[in-house]
Amino acid sequence: MKVFVISIEEENSLRLNTFLCQSFFQNGNLEYTKVGVKGGELSAKEYFELAVKGRDKPLTPGELGCTLSHLAALKRFLETSDEFALILEDDAILKNDLSYQMLSDGLSKIDLPKNLLLSISGIQMKECRKVRGKFCEFSLLNKKVLKVVPDFYHRVNYTVSYIVDRKMAKTLLEYHKPVRRADDWSYLYDFDTSSNILMTYLVDHPVIDKGERDQGLSIIESERNTTADLLKSKYGTNLRKSIAKIKFKKFTI
Repeated sequence: MKVFVISIEEENSLRLNTFLCQSFFQNGNLEYTKVGVKGGELSAKEYFELAVKGRDKPLTPGELGCTLSHLAALKRFLETSDEFALILEDDAILKNDLSYQMLSDGLSKIDLPKNLLLSISGIQMKECRKVRGKFCEFSLLNKKVLKVVPDFYHRVNYTVSYIVDRKMAKTLLEYHKPVRRADDWSYLYDFDTSSNILMTYLVDHPVIDKGERDQGLSIIESERNTTADLLKSKYGTNLRKSIAKIKFKKFTI
């Protein structure tokens, strides 16, 4: 199983070094590939074509960079002969009792479906608590595994840590034409009815509130918070509009 770390940090940064010092990486002995695309450094033309053109709501530079980073990791994975890829973002909190070998061995002992995306973090986060599905007959490292039903794919969020097989890597590369947010899997089953999303809780993640300003926790949320929403008119609301229809006249020809 190939390991990819999604990070735009420099090799000697405190954030990245803190992440790699976790016991999962066996004091630097675990081989991994670091992938990171800085959306803010793309040309204006690239950004417009990929994140703005034809969209009601453009992707932020951070969202675009995050997605391109994950897609680059998937492409690198398909250049190998490995069956699975583990993709980790550099804010993942890997528990001390979780090791690469344990995870790899655990995967080999269960009958996983093909075209698989197995999220191993996120199910515990607020945005994912409404996810529904059926529990699999197997467990992974003594944790229950939920097979998400397509009606709740839109509730599956977070790309902090997940596992894909080769089929899903190919599916996601095609799915992101045009590019979506990295964790927007809402249309995945419509796109390919053989897709499978499974979720369990092995890896933790800092709690992120909307509009988070601390870039050490969330660069994307901090970025979203840099621009305030435009003021909205109090006129034209349902009640005022109903009263105006009675009180005022419209032009007739």
